[in-house]
Amino acid sequence: MIKKGTILFFLWCIYLNVNAQDPFLSQVYGAAQFLSPASVGNGVYQSRAQSNYRSQTMAGNSLYRTIVVGWDGRYKNKNEDVKNYLGLGGQIISDQVMNGVLQTNYATLNAAYHMYFDDEMEKNFSLGLGVTFTQSNLQLDKLKFYDQFSQGIFINNSQSISLQNLNNSASKVSVNTGLLYTKHNENSFFQFSANAFFMSKPELTINNNAEATTLKSLVFINFEKEVNDNKKTVMVHTSYSNRGNMNQLLVGAAFSLPFGSYYEYVNRIYAGLFYRVGDAVIPQFSILTKQYRFGISYDVYSRGMTGAMLNPNSFELSFSTGFGKKRSNNFRTIFD
Repeated sequence: MIKKGTILFFLWCIYLNVNAQDPFLSQVYGAAQFLSPASVGNGVYQSRAQSNYRSQTMAGNSLYRTIVVGWDGRYKNKNEDVKNYLGLGGQIISDQVMNGVLQTNYATLNAAYHMYFDDEMEKNFSLGLGVTFTQSNLQLDKLKFYDQFSQGIFINNSQSISLQNLNNSASKVSVNTGLLYTKHNENSFFQFSANAFFMSKPELTINNNAEATTLKSLVFINFEKEVNDNKKTVMVHTSYSNRGNMNQLLVGAAFSLPFGSYYEYVNRIYAGLFYRVGDAVIPQFSILTKQYRFGISYDVYSRGMTGAMLNPNSFELSFSTGFGKKRSNNFRTIFD
């Protein structure tokens, strides 16, 4: 017999994700399109592929799993005298709850036009637009207590959602837009961006008074600079998002050291610490080479932050690689 508290806990996880919660990443700076549609076409190579894998468990049970895969490239104007260019890209996100009981998939196409402000081509402004198709699927047969849940409200005097109040599948189409300013030269990198996302989970609950999709706003700053011309660098990332009454602030920094044949190849090791305000402290470790970047992080929750006796365990892996020729002599950063 499954304990009522365990059942209610899993139902709460489903209810929270059915209604509001957006996917999120701890190494979000490694997924450019996740942050802004205006980012497509950035990076020091002609094109790039980026991916993130995030997993969260509690007491040995899988709670959430988020997979992000994206590709983007730049298309130079055929007129050689025009330095501005168009960036195109695509991203797929799979957000899964409880081993796929609830799964939401996002497929996005992004385009951004990049304009330079100076002859040195160090200052760049881009305007991006994206279109997202989202589909959510609820597979209650994967629940171990499905035989009880399918009977409706199975706990006396409970206000829990029931099978009769849920759809098995729903989809929607939404748009996203963003502005991005980048300053990138041989020893420093700076970005500032403001974005608006209408992308959200489709409504799986049967509701005759469905509310309109709420706007998600997101702003972020990326910064990296070489220190004292000795090829060590310091990087900083901060991002803030808001949708309705849900806010998230991530701040942190990392320090890197060169290794191996640095002057022939770009090889750096990063160690850093991030803080998702009111949620978790996140130590991170990354390796950057000439064309590849690999990162790993672990979210350290505290009882004071989660308000629970059992704390979740979350880790995240990220990987990216560049393709084609390097398009400038600007130094390679962890944000490429």
